[in-house]
Amino acid sequence: MRLLLSAFFILLCTSVRAQDLQLFEAFAEHAVLQRNVDHPLWGWTKPRRKVTVFIGEQQLTTRADPKGRWQVTLPPMPASGPHRITVQSNQQSILLKDIYFGDVYLLSGQSNMEWRLVQSDPDGARAKAIADPLIRELKVKKAYDGTPRTHLDIDEDFSEDWMVGTAAGIGQFSAVGSYFAHYVRQEVDLPIGLLHASWGGSRIEPWMSPEALGMDPATAEQKNKELMKGAGMPGRRQFAEDFPGRDIPASDDGEDKGWLTPEYNDKAWPTMKLPGLWEARGYPNVDGVFYFRRKFTLTAAQAAGEATLYLGAIDDGDWTHLNGQFVGSHPNAYSTERVYKVAPGVLKAGENTLVVRVLDTGGGGGFSAPPATLQLVTAAGKVPLAGDWKFNIGKFSVGGNYNQTPVVLYNAMIAPLAGYPLTGVLWYQGESNAGAGDAEKYANLMRGLVKQWRGFFKAPDLPFYWVQLANFRSPPTSADEPGWAILRQSQTAATDLPLTGQAVITDIGEAGDIHPKNKWEVGRRLSLHALKDIYGKPVQASSPVADKAKTTMGFVAISFREIGGGLRVKPSPDNRYGYVRGLTLLDDRGEWHFARALLDESDNTLVVDVPAGRKAVKIRYAWADNPDDANLFSKEGLPVTPFEIKVD
Repeated sequence: MRLLLSAFFILLCTSVRAQDLQLFEAFAEHAVLQRNVDHPLWGWTKPRRKVTVFIGEQQLTTRADPKGRWQVTLPPMPASGPHRITVQSNQQSILLKDIYFGDVYLLSGQSNMEWRLVQSDPDGARAKAIADPLIRELKVKKAYDGTPRTHLDIDEDFSEDWMVGTAAGIGQFSAVGSYFAHYVRQEVDLPIGLLHASWGGSRIEPWMSPEALGMDPATAEQKNKELMKGAGMPGRRQFAEDFPGRDIPASDDGEDKGWLTPEYNDKAWPTMKLPGLWEARGYPNVDGVFYFRRKFTLTAAQAAGEATLYLGAIDDGDWTHLNGQFVGSHPNAYSTERVYKVAPGVLKAGENTLVVRVLDTGGGGGFSAPPATLQLVTAAGKVPLAGDWKFNIGKFSVGGNYNQTPVVLYNAMIAPLAGYPLTGVLWYQGESNAGAGDAEKYANLMRGLVKQWRGFFKAPDLPFYWVQLANFRSPPTSADEPGWAILRQSQTAATDLPLTGQAVITDIGEAGDIHPKNKWEVGRRLSLHALKDIYGKPVQASSPVADKAKTTMGFVAISFREIGGGLRVKPSPDNRYGYVRGLTLLDDRGEWHFARALLDESDNTLVVDVPAGRKAVKIRYAWADNPDDANLFSKEGLPVTPFEIKVD
């Protein structure tokens, strides 16, 4: 017995000691670290404690500072791997396996960057086609803070380590990022790491420091505290009304209480009409875990055999049970339609109980599909499920609109990366800043973001590439409907900073979907900038840009730069004469007109017809929410950059 107790005590001490030695969270198994630089490696342990790092034959030793932080500098390493890195301190040890040195890109922005490959690749064919174990991604968890953090939250719903781009794994990567890495690796044999920190629906201001926004840090912190406190009041009042006398739950124990079981008596629970987000049902700015229960009756014929449950999209994650049987889950997929097969024997004649546990980590929470979507389809007919559901709250936290609040995403998701070496930044954001009054300010905000991040990472020449907004919504019905064109103009204006570039994608969007499925071409167009600027490849990276417009013999002649091999009009069956479409013209009487033009391929000049008796003042191209008829491209296949240009 004494021997057993001694062994147990040793194990316990070892376990406690193991908690002392930590690595910064991005230093994890399967990581890609930046090649050819003095690479910092840091973490925490007891103050003043000695730490030794081994990589290959090299040994690096340091001591933790008075606060317990330690750091060593790995010598520049060429693109290579796999390596093993061992960190030792006071009989404690951390081993990192399968480490590669290559190029690391920070991905950030809103939902179109967050969009996973699998969401536009339902059969997995594209994932299989680009699967590559030397493409790796680390997902940063959505988080916010009033002050800068030193630790980085990793989204363990995907993996606590870097994910490896196998056919099974790459489907969970950012679609834009994975395709970007794929196209880079087609030309350059280097491991590519994608450090991914995005939040759907976010504005640009939450990703910027107070200084970059011209704010005093202390004032910004206090303002955000007051904003968040006020944001939670309506939800707290609704909770008190729905659950009188109950304390607001800080942690979820609904499963332990039996809320997922059909036997549970939910008679005292309030009801909520579904589908719908709970923000619109009395709980604005509330995140956490909600439980929804729905009873329905089936005939013997309906209960027999297999069935399919349709719940539509659920924001963010769901765990769905039927009659106590788990039938499916998407832990973090706010835009994914929930379609779950129900095996024979799960349903029964008479009363059935459907329970959906919903987790929301920010923004909207709940069911976002049209009412007709919610249904159970059986061999003997459909059973509608929209209507009143019983609900309870397992965990209640005040969310506020953190993805709309200045500075807080930067503090939690970017600031911890101080000192982390990068090759470049990929940015896909702007939809949330595209409103009137906002879009005009975006150019300076974008410049501010680029400059601030370059200063923060101590890399004044850090390449920074972004995606211009895609075509979206209905095509214009009049000649003066700028819409998203103003935000696109701001994005283009910010390319005046060196080592920046944008992927123009006004030809591959979708009128009815703010998340266009074609992410592979987005990634390819971004990769062109990296291939040119970083890897020195002779490619045309930029879309053509209008340069000058002047009146000549009653017409307007527009010249271009960045034309690559020249311009061309994309052919279509209904354009037999090869007119350039998507143009509008402002005349000297202040009237806008749809304009007709031809391309002079001999000198790549656009010749625009001017209405008789009028003088052209401005010419616009692809200047609308959805310029779906814009058909002028470079011969390399890049769409001409939308423009508004004054006529000389």
